[in-house]
Amino acid sequence: RTLILWSSGGMFLCCVVIVVSLLGYFQNIVALLAVNVYVTFFEIGLGPIPSLIVAEMFDAKYVTTAMAACSQLNWVCNFVVGFVFPYLNEYLGPYSFVPFAMVLALTFIFAALKLPETQGTTPEELMDQLVKKNSSVVYYNMNIQEAHNNPIDTEWKIAMEQLKEEDEESQ
Repeated sequence: RTLILWSSGGMFLCCVVIVVSLLGYFQNIVALLAVNVYVTFFEIGLGPIPSLIVAEMFDAKYVTTAMAACSQLNWVCNFVVGFVFPYLNEYLGPYSFVPFAMVLALTFIFAALKLPETQGTTPEELMDQLVKKNSSVVYYNMNIQEAHNNPIDTEWKIAMEQLKEEDEESQ
C-alpha cells in the first residue's frame, strides 16, 4: 500500500509537471526530467506491485489463477494505452497527460481509503481484516443452492421425482 501511494502520488505530480512544461511554462528539459522521474516512480510501485500484491492477497491455491488474470489485465491495459495515446496526443495536445493524471489521482485515493496494508501480514490475517471491514454487509436468508436455478437442474429434479413416484407405484 505504501509503495502504491508513493508511486501514484509521484507519477501524478510528474504528469502535472509534464502538462505545465508542454504548455510552455517550463523549458522542455523539465518535461524530459519529469518523464524520467515518472518512470522511476512507476518502477518503485505500480510497475512491480501488481505482480507482488497478488501473492500477498490470495491464498496459495488461488495465486496462479489470480496472477494469470492480473498479468492478462496488465497487458490489456498496456495495449489500450499504447493504442489510445496517439489519439489523445492529437486531440488533447499538451493536455494529453491529464487523463493519466486523473487515473493516478483516483488510484491514490483508492489506495489511501480502501486498499489494506499487506506488508508483514499473512493472507489469513489479511482475510480476517477484510472480513471485519466488510462485516456490515450481510445477506439475510440467502441460500446459494436455491438462489441458483439452472433449468437443466430443475428438469433433472422433476425427472428424478417422476422416477421415484413410478417406483413407489410399482411396489
